[in-house]
Amino acid sequence: MSLSTRPAGNQLLALLPLAEYQRLHALMRPVDLDFRQVLYPTGAPIEHVYFLNRGTASALTVMEDGSAIEVATIGNEGMVGLGALLADRTSPNKVIIQIAGDALRMDADVLEQEAKSDSPLRRLLLLYQTAFLTQVSYSVACNGLHPVQQRCCRWILMTHDRMDSDEIPLTHEFLGIMLGVRRASVTEVLGPLHEKGLVNNGRGTITIVDRGGLEKLACECYRKVKNEFDRLLS
Repeated sequence: MSLSTRPAGNQLLALLPLAEYQRLHALMRPVDLDFRQVLYPTGAPIEHVYFLNRGTASALTVMEDGSAIEVATIGNEGMVGLGALLADRTSPNKVIIQIAGDALRMDADVLEQEAKSDSPLRRLLLLYQTAFLTQVSYSVACNGLHPVQQRCCRWILMTHDRMDSDEIPLTHEFLGIMLGVRRASVTEVLGPLHEKGLVNNGRGTITIVDRGGLEKLACECYRKVKNEFDRLLS
C-alpha cells in the first residue's frame, strides 16, 4: 500500500494525521481474514488487534450449552481487540469473521505502548470505545425488547454500512446465529422482506434492493448507534 495518501480501507486509521498513520503502518502487517475464522475464543488472551479494511467480524456471547448471540459487529469503521487497552487483556467474547476480508494486524503489546501516551491513536481509540460500548448496550436492549424482523433489518443495515456492495454473502443459518434464533425464524422474516421488494434472497447471499424501506422497518437501535458513531468519529 502506498503511504503517500491516506488509507482507503480502515476508516478509523484514516482519521489519523497522515504522518501518524505512516509511522503506525510500519508496526502493522496485512492479513487475510477467512469466513468463520476465530480471532479470539471467549476468555482467550488478546495477542493481536485488527484494523479491518474489508469484511466484518462478530463479537458473540456464548452460553455453556453452546448457544450464542451477537452483541457487536465490527467492520472497517473500527478495530477488533479493544480489550488490549485494559489491564486484563482477555476477550470477553468469542470473535469470529462473519464476512471474509482483510485487515492490518498489530501486536497487542505494541498497541499498549502506543496507548500509554496522549497520542492521536489513543484519543481516537477512546472515542471509538465509547461508540462501541453504545453499540453493545443497544444490542443487548434490542435482543431483549424488539421483534426478530426489526432486529434483522438492523443487522442487515449495520452490515451494509460496513461493506462496499449491496450483496451480503450470508446464509440463513449464519444469520440465525447472529440473531440468536432458529434458521426457520430467519426464513420467516426474510420472506416478507423479499415480498415487499426490500431484499433479494439468493443462495448464500442477501441483496439489498430498497435500503430506505429497511430503515423504516428497523428499530430505533440502528439509528441511535449510527448517530453516535457519526457524532464521535466523523
